[in-house]
Amino acid sequence: MRFGVYVPSYGPYGDPRVLRDLAVAAENADWDGFFVYDLIGPLDDAPPPVVDPWVTLSAIAQATTSIALGPMVVPVPRRRPWKLALEAATLQRLSGGRLILGLGAGVATDYTNFGESAARLGSRLDEAAELLRRILAGGEIEHAGEHYRVSGARFAPIEVPVWTSGFWPRRTPVRAARDADGLFPQIRDPHNDFRLPTPEELVRIRADFVAAGGRADGDIAIWSPSTEPSAERASQYAAAGATWWFSDGSTVTPEQLRTRIAAGPPTLT
Repeated sequence: MRFGVYVPSYGPYGDPRVLRDLAVAAENADWDGFFVYDLIGPLDDAPPPVVDPWVTLSAIAQATTSIALGPMVVPVPRRRPWKLALEAATLQRLSGGRLILGLGAGVATDYTNFGESAARLGSRLDEAAELLRRILAGGEIEHAGEHYRVSGARFAPIEVPVWTSGFWPRRTPVRAARDADGLFPQIRDPHNDFRLPTPEELVRIRADFVAAGGRADGDIAIWSPSTEPSAERASQYAAAGATWWFSDGSTVTPEQLRTRIAAGPPTLT
């Protein structure tokens, strides 16, 4: 089990210097990863400003040396896959191979607030994720799909772990799971918050991920704003197949999160 810090990109966290300094503190306190939201506008419960994750993560990459980092998750259907691949490849080289690239569909307002359609996000996500992996693998790309076209473009290969994300329970296969290196599942509770899966649910979640084409030995990251990782619970979830647990910053101030970070992640026996 590895432990990451997961922070919003808006409101009190909408300053790249704040996020950079928190990432440095996390590395110094022996956390394994630092991950940020990717949004255009803030969510309903928080005000602007909003920071760009790629600019912020570049600053974090320069200020740290060992901690994993990445956007969790990129709303791929509002991006051009080739531009996203270029950004990911650049950050992977800048960070010395520490990027984990999370993919998802995103929130509807990141489309509708700007006059873009939020229809068929799943189909667009699936095709974009496949094209993205081909671009990262390098070589000349020819692609004529339903949503994207590429012809005669050449790319250098680079290794970037790619995760996908989605909500459970599901009635459809896991989106963008084919050949994915990991999964960041999300479960809403009756109060419209996010809760942890139970260890039993986690077994089913991994099975769904693998059935949809994800790696059988891929990472599974768990997270809830209302439940922080502890050594005892982390051991239980590790036995059920979780490989990452994210400590959430959305319900606390940056200073409160800094105090939590300084205490360090749980130590498993």
